[in-house]
Amino acid sequence: MQAAPWQGHTGHVNTGPSKWWAWGLAIFLAIQVFFTLIGTIITAIIPYDMLLDDWEVEEPGEYPTNGTSEEQDEWNWTKEEWDSYLLINEMMDEMESMKSLQIWSGILTCGIGMVAIVMLFQQNPNGFKMTYVWLGISTVTQVWMQYKMQSTMSDIISSMSDEASMWMSVNMGLSLGGTMVCNTLLLLIVIMCSMKSQDTQLVEESGFHRQPMETPNQIGPQP
Repeated sequence: MQAAPWQGHTGHVNTGPSKWWAWGLAIFLAIQVFFTLIGTIITAIIPYDMLLDDWEVEEPGEYPTNGTSEEQDEWNWTKEEWDSYLLINEMMDEMESMKSLQIWSGILTCGIGMVAIVMLFQQNPNGFKMTYVWLGISTVTQVWMQYKMQSTMSDIISSMSDEASMWMSVNMGLSLGGTMVCNTLLLLIVIMCSMKSQDTQLVEESGFHRQPMETPNQIGPQP
């Protein structure tokens, strides 16, 4: 007796995971790496002290005790502008001292990100591991740079006002907290993409999924 030409209906068939779980993450990662690379290049070629070149400020000198009220008001205004210039100049010097670390961390994160992008487009499971490495280094760098910048600004502003220093501390906490929340959400997205890229899906079986079964013809009398 010849077998049926089609397999029996099993209800569902296994399909492979969608490639877009890896490709979509690779595209997002490429955008992040692109902007990181642009920022690193700008940091490398533009010195921070150049931002103060057009700011011409004269040192006020001694207070005109015996001067007119107009001269004293002008001295007060000049002294305030001079103090602001010194504070910003000190801040720029601190940023300039951290430039080498910014550049090297940017190069490192961009290099790891590019490797992860290539591996993700190739559907290599290790691409997700490289993405974890990229995210970890990027998070540590962002937190450290924000902490250093906020600490520098807080130290400078604390010399002017204790209330301003308190608000700077609050701002630093909010900034660091926002960075950690954003990177945690990104970590969850990477984990989801990694799991979905390995998950096989079941779809309803149809005639398009059934495969014909070839059976040899029986020779001789059929029972």
